[in-house]
Amino acid sequence: MNYPPSFYEKIDQPLFKHVSSMIETGKEVKISVVGKMIKHIKGEKRYNSLLYENGNIHQFQHLPFFSGSFTLSEIIALASLPEIESLYLNRHVHAFCERARKTTEADIVKKRYGLTGKGVTVAVLDSGIYPHPDFTYPSNRIKGFKDFVHDHEKPYDDNGHGTHVAGCIAGNGYSSNGKYKGIAPQAKLLVLKVLDKNGMGTLSTVLAAIDYCLEHQQYYNIKIMNLSFGLSIETAINQDPIAVAAGIVVSSGIVICAAADNTSIGGIASPASHPFVIAVGSKNDRASSELNEGMQSIYTSHTRLFGNIVKPDFFFPGIAVTAPLSPYSILAKQLEPFVLNQHYMSLSGSSIATGLCSGTVALFLQAYPPLSPADVLQYMKQTKPKAKIFKASSLFLLKIKEI
Repeated sequence: MNYPPSFYEKIDQPLFKHVSSMIETGKEVKISVVGKMIKHIKGEKRYNSLLYENGNIHQFQHLPFFSGSFTLSEIIALASLPEIESLYLNRHVHAFCERARKTTEADIVKKRYGLTGKGVTVAVLDSGIYPHPDFTYPSNRIKGFKDFVHDHEKPYDDNGHGTHVAGCIAGNGYSSNGKYKGIAPQAKLLVLKVLDKNGMGTLSTVLAAIDYCLEHQQYYNIKIMNLSFGLSIETAINQDPIAVAAGIVVSSGIVICAAADNTSIGGIASPASHPFVIAVGSKNDRASSELNEGMQSIYTSHTRLFGNIVKPDFFFPGIAVTAPLSPYSILAKQLEPFVLNQHYMSLSGSSIATGLCSGTVALFLQAYPPLSPADVLQYMKQTKPKAKIFKASSLFLLKIKEI
């Protein structure tokens, strides 16, 4: 079947495959799609009447995207609109996490400089958060929660991944007498649930959460965004929806730490592939007792080149890291051998390493609040140890007063 040239020019490969499969089966159903506008005009109507007539459209306020469900004929019509640049299948994103069995601790920076992440808010887009004592005592540092999956009001985490990552960032070790603390134990958290109980989410949900962060950036004083999940790259980086959104976030002054991926052959995921996003790989912190040595984790994608940019930007410990447990969650049930007690479990993966990186950046921004995302990345690279490998509490912070 022949379609207008605009159809082939504007839809991405996954959407084309989905449409082709639908044509072969003879079943025309509505397809969940994300669209990108050529020009983003905040606060003004910018869509053709075809979009307004579709009741399932979600219009983002700070991003040049919309999402909705459309039939094939509607997709063809959308592709013909001059104001629409691209159409994407609303693909799934997933958490980058594997099993583990040991612990990682981080105290050296606090002892030397008193840095705890105080005054810094980290937005954690993940599977949610359980109101664990490590976040709520002696005071509640979960400053906001928004559920983009089930629209529940109170914080919860039916998967467990988000709670663990948040603990790596900002757990204070209350339930372990300080033994299992995160990197920035006094940082505040804004948690946005974008992954379901199986650790899966959609492109449109992630974009909605990013849009929410931009809308509430000043209210929560968001300085860092942690993305311990990703999407395989199916298009150019400057066309990838999450990478485009990430660029807007960084331009607004928010540092993004994103997981590189847990596959050794899959390449760097989006948005970690974006030049100005801090791409984090996982390393085996147990491989050596030397501070400047270590092995790249089997859970991290191999380093790839994007022009003159090498990814991942940094490797952080990501093997057998112990952090808060979300009781009754999927991970607590499926990975029972890795549950230490009623409060903690151990996990591995680049997602865990990303949490440690976000906590590290929180310490950096506590010491130097005016720094831009570009400044943070520059200084981290200037002070990195050999081979860009960071020991638990991030060695470059030991030189923080020398900058």
